[in-house]
Amino acid sequence: MTNYQNLMDPQVQSCPYSLYKRLRAKNPIYKMPETGFYLITSFELCNEVMRQPDLFSSGVSPMALQPEGVPKEVIEVYEKNGWLPKASCSTSDPPRHTWVRKLLTELFTVAKVKEMTPFIEQTATNLIDDFSSNGMCEFVKEFAHPLPMLVIANQIGVKSQDIHKFKEWSDAIVEPFSMMITHEREIECANLVVEMQKYFSELIYQRKANPINDLLSIIANAKDNKNEDLKMDEMLSIITIDLLASGNETTTAAISSGLLMLIDSPETFYILKSNPHLIPNFVEEILRLESPAQGMFREVRKNTCLDGVDLKAGDILSLRFGSANRDEKKFSHPEDIILDRKPAGGHLGFGVGRHHCIGASLARQELISSFKVLIKKFSDFELIEIDKPIKYTPSFFGRNPEKINIKFNFSD
Repeated sequence: MTNYQNLMDPQVQSCPYSLYKRLRAKNPIYKMPETGFYLITSFELCNEVMRQPDLFSSGVSPMALQPEGVPKEVIEVYEKNGWLPKASCSTSDPPRHTWVRKLLTELFTVAKVKEMTPFIEQTATNLIDDFSSNGMCEFVKEFAHPLPMLVIANQIGVKSQDIHKFKEWSDAIVEPFSMMITHEREIECANLVVEMQKYFSELIYQRKANPINDLLSIIANAKDNKNEDLKMDEMLSIITIDLLASGNETTTAAISSGLLMLIDSPETFYILKSNPHLIPNFVEEILRLESPAQGMFREVRKNTCLDGVDLKAGDILSLRFGSANRDEKKFSHPEDIILDRKPAGGHLGFGVGRHHCIGASLARQELISSFKVLIKKFSDFELIEIDKPIKYTPSFFGRNPEKINIKFNFSD
């Protein structure tokens, strides 16, 4: 049997692409001995699984897949002090998934995102202006993270001065999904999420009594599939997980990864500077090459066979988008940035079918606006700590550069 690197190793996660390439070539359906999960690494197979959502269920909680399950101390924190979170839209199945998705879809129509675009571009400009006089910045902290957070906070109806805690809260929601944190940190995260729940529950009560024109008012007064008012645990889960954490973390990762791609490929930067109409194509290459969501889980609902491999009901599959999006059988020159790739996109960065990302149009616009402003304002940039490799947050799910220290010059 071929020996492969352990994808639960943070060192491997920091650059998993050589492992993915070997798996695609030899074992596109590979059962990890360390976890018992099946890694699905080819584009064709990932696409096949996602297009059969009733056979391959999305209702899988990464936290529950840990050997000890969700720690009882974590459950106690929520039950005694807050509300036990519901599953996110992306990890739900019908009937809950159906009405939650309908509600969220109405919040991010193409027309709504178009209306938000001037605010997104102004936010990007303001963030750059805040650090421009220094000639250097820590890009993740000063741009990539606050941009999507400020955008969604504005839409939800949260005052900008209140978002200083959102980074800590957002991390507390996302980190347990990484499957890489300690027992103690998991309990700490639960307490931070409860703190966040209490903050938003007060706002929900206010919006129920006095609704205004924001997303918080829409959710506070929404109905479920039985035309009943949403319960507090449902509303808090939608706000904190689906709106704040899910979209923000992946968009931050994509913006950060895109900057690193431009640093590694100065010729791409200069092409985009002369041809800004190609920025949307560049965004699709970011999402393909550095998929911010490297993988999502599916559970086999009944015994079946996938590409000659017998799977049993209850088996867990990890669809590795980070591998599928570099599949040689799908993409020519899959490891290169190709700005005129035909067609642009075609990747699985936002999923397909029933679970296609609801916030895809918003995420794309945040990326397009970010690089439109960055490329226009900067004449060049480079890493300050060029001898230090970029550190990625250990995660089986995401691909998040932790810090990117750069220095830069501005265009005349």
